[in-house]
Amino acid sequence: MQKVRIPVTVDPVKSANKKVVYDGVVPGKTLTRLQESLVEPCSDPEVSVEFGIDEQGISYFTGKAKVAVKVLCERCNTPLDVDILAQFAYAPVTKRQVADDFPDSYEAVEVNDFGEINLHGLVEDELILAMPLAPKHDAKACQVDRDAMTWGEIDESVAEESDNPFAVLQELKRK
Repeated sequence: MQKVRIPVTVDPVKSANKKVVYDGVVPGKTLTRLQESLVEPCSDPEVSVEFGIDEQGISYFTGKAKVAVKVLCERCNTPLDVDILAQFAYAPVTKRQVADDFPDSYEAVEVNDFGEINLHGLVEDELILAMPLAPKHDAKACQVDRDAMTWGEIDESVAEESDNPFAVLQELKRK
C-alpha cells in the first residue's frame, strides 16, 4: 500500500470531532531545519496522527513519526546511522480550551488565525527534539581508539600556583 502525503495544515478541532486518522509521509525535503543537522538528506518520515476527544471533552491529537537519518559521530567525526522515533500528544488552545485545563499528558499548541496548525512544522519539531544530543558510535565500533580519548593533562605547576579562593574566608575565621 502506498503511503499518502500528510496535509501541511489541519484544523485540529474539526478533525477531532470527525476522529480523523492520517497515516502517511511528510516530504523530507520540506523539513529544512532537520536536514541542516544531517550528513545527507533523509528519506520521507513515516507519520501517523490520530485526532479525537477525550473523556473531559478536550480535543486532542496524538501521533508518531519515524525516520532513519545519518549524522556525524561526535567522537570520530564519521557518519552514523540513527533511527529517530518521535511520539507526541497535543491539545489545541482555542477560545473554549485553555492550556491551564489540559492534563499533563497533552502539550498545548497554538492555532493560527484560521484555527489551523502546521502539522509538517510540528512533526519536524518533534523529530529534532527526538534526535540524540551527542550521537556517538558504540565505543567498540568507533574509529577512535579508547586510549586516544584523553583530553589532555592538567599542568600540576599551574594547579599549585593558583590561589585558594577561600583563603580570605579562612583568614577571617582565624580572627
